Amino acid sequence: MPWMTQLFNTTDPARGPFQLRPLNRITLPGTHDSGCYVDQTWSNFLSKTQMQDIGTQLQGGIRYFDIRPKFLGNGQFVTYHGGLYEGGMLTGAGGILQQIQAYFAGLQANDRELAILNISHFSNFSPAAHNALITAITATLGNILVQHRQGAINLFDAPYHSLLRDANATMRSRVVVLYDGALDTPIDPFVTQAAQNGTLPPGFFTVAPKYISPANNIFLFDQYSNRANLDNNFFYTGMKPDQFDKLIQRDHYDYAPNANWVVPHPFAPNWTNNAPLGVASTMHLLSWTLTPQFRGGEPIWYADHRANPFLADFFSDPARWANGTSYDATKDPQVNIIYVDHYESLQHNNPLSIWNGLAMPVAIAARMNVGAVGNPNTW
Repeated sequence: MPWMTQLFNTTDPARGPFQLRPLNRITLPGTHDSGCYVDQTWSNFLSKTQMQDIGTQLQGGIRYFDIRPKFLGNGQFVTYHGGLYEGGMLTGAGGILQQIQAYFAGLQANDRELAILNISHFSNFSPAAHNALITAITATLGNILVQHRQGAINLFDAPYHSLLRDANATMRSRVVVLYDGALDTPIDPFVTQAAQNGTLPPGFFTVAPKYISPANNIFLFDQYSNRANLDNNFFYTGMKPDQFDKLIQRDHYDYAPNANWVVPHPFAPNWTNNAPLGVASTMHLLSWTLTPQFRGGEPIWYADHRANPFLADFFSDPARWANGTSYDATKDPQVNIIYVDHYESLQHNNPLSIWNGLAMPVAIAARMNVGAVGNPNTW
């Protein structure tokens, strides 16, 4: 579903033209452990998070992907989740990279889509493995990648249309790579050196302050809920209040809450305040993913029964947002990525809506870019 193309030439008084907005004022639907869609005999437990491969997720409207690669040797990479589960192959015939290439090759010349691949949690990696993965990405995706380096453009603060253009001003749908965009893993020396020296290819970007680039540092607020319940109970904080607090009180949270790396000078240890229209160079990820380790059970079941059915309610509850109305990105802190398991488990059901039949996270994200997210029956 090329929903970003549908919005590309639209405008409204509060948000302005869609194509002129930076990514920090655009909302994208995303999937957690995007490559973990393969059905394994017994290691689905706690690990299988999606039911569709990446190509099908793209067709369904997902535009942000959490990709975790494991190096198998001989230039081959697979996605994984934990020590026992392996998902879809990244490389090789029919692998994730080829799925992405095929989807973008099938778009129309006047389509204006952008997909973000956050590639992180590297397993069995060495500098040689990094080089092999980067080579595989650039060889497969080629000119589909954003044609700018980090030193030339601020990925999160530049006008959307500029990300789709090359040096000749030719515009097309693109893919961008956040290379090691996870905040809960240690700093990788290879990525540190690449960021400092500006040696990553066009289309590859790193996030600060984990990695400091000479110019155009960007920031991704990605703090996993790590909760087994939707709401608070006597013993644990629920996912809903956890993520709400992290959105409206972001400055209370450290950049590196798991102590996997130290925030370098001169950066402050905490995030800056979240302005209503989004903070320049920062994107905020809403982690709508329950972690069932406390009680056992598969992520797909928890997504189907405990998380996704309440996503629309989270945004439409007027008691939660400014002025007693439902969520509106022009007055409430900007949510940039809606990040879920089993994204297509619930569809938007409104025959009068242009997003009728889309997976609910995709429909909500599209709606956020044009208006308030009230009761889904109203949009």
